[in-house]
Amino acid sequence: MRTVAGQADSGQALLRRMAARRRRDNAVLAVLAVLSVLGGGHAIFSMFTSDAPPPVDGSATVAIGHAQLVGSFAERFVVTYLGAAAGQQDRLAEFVTVPQVSLPSKGKEVSDPAVIYLSREVSGAGLEVWSATISVTDHAGGTDTGTTRAGASTTHATTGAKSTAKDEQAAERLHEYYRVPVVLAGGRPRAMALPAMVEPPARGEDLGAVYDSPCSSETPLAQVTSGFLTTFLTGTGDVGRYTALGVPIVALRPAPFTGLDGVTVTADDSGCGANGTVAHVLATVNPKTESATAATLVYPLTLVRDGGQWQVQSMDSIPALSQPLSVIANQDPGRGNASSTESAAATTSTALSSAVQIPPATQK
Repeated sequence: MRTVAGQADSGQALLRRMAARRRRDNAVLAVLAVLSVLGGGHAIFSMFTSDAPPPVDGSATVAIGHAQLVGSFAERFVVTYLGAAAGQQDRLAEFVTVPQVSLPSKGKEVSDPAVIYLSREVSGAGLEVWSATISVTDHAGGTDTGTTRAGASTTHATTGAKSTAKDEQAAERLHEYYRVPVVLAGGRPRAMALPAMVEPPARGEDLGAVYDSPCSSETPLAQVTSGFLTTFLTGTGDVGRYTALGVPIVALRPAPFTGLDGVTVTADDSGCGANGTVAHVLATVNPKTESATAATLVYPLTLVRDGGQWQVQSMDSIPALSQPLSVIANQDPGRGNASSTESAAATTSTALSSAVQIPPATQK
């Protein structure tokens, strides 16, 4: 009898173990199902891997945040300082500590403050010193008498007719630029001195591009480019007719224009599509609406030839630049602080060198 009882007990224990195993398996399956819904296969796979998360460049994140803080502070400081009048020196105490400030009888009305340039000059011991250049719009520009202020923008639109001296003076005084030194300690900005009026940024360099061959309207490249841009901008026809297979370009919706007055095409292919398999084109477009002609637009495109038919492969984000990169000499003396090399007699492109390269802004 003891033997029979022992066999019965052993069978019941086996059943209990099987039931426990079944419950455990069901629990594991339930967890995997939930993970698959929340995170897909990656969540499940990550359970069995020990890969550390990718490193985060905290220093870059902090530097960006500090730059935004300094720029915002400098904007408010410049607007407040220029708008302050005599007897309002206490308004500046929020931004700077100076023993004596001379203010005009009436503050200047300025708006549209914008950060033009930021540079971290010093960093260490928990302190950072920044230089911020801010531009503002002077609404009273051109109404005062006297000479044009240093640092005012000299760029103004050309209408084809000669402007009066007063109009030119008003245009030149429209924008002003100020540089502010800012110290950042513990996340708290403070100006080290009052703003200094400075000159506007110098005129940039023009880079040489590859589009040296004009294409007449009868050439293959001009025909495809014109048809593509007409469809893209006016919504008439099928864009896919002009694009390569798999290119995800669709017409603008709603269509911003009703037609094109003309499309001028230049290319890096002297045959304008008579031969070759790849071409870069620059299309200048004069669109129009139902009531007026719109501003000119320019589109750099890459075309490929497939089965004897030219098609648009991409709408390029920048024009195709000549290699090696070259700077085109600029002879326009319109900007007072333009480099003296811009007024040189040379009119041909010159290769980029250490003498003409414009280095990117860097953080120290």
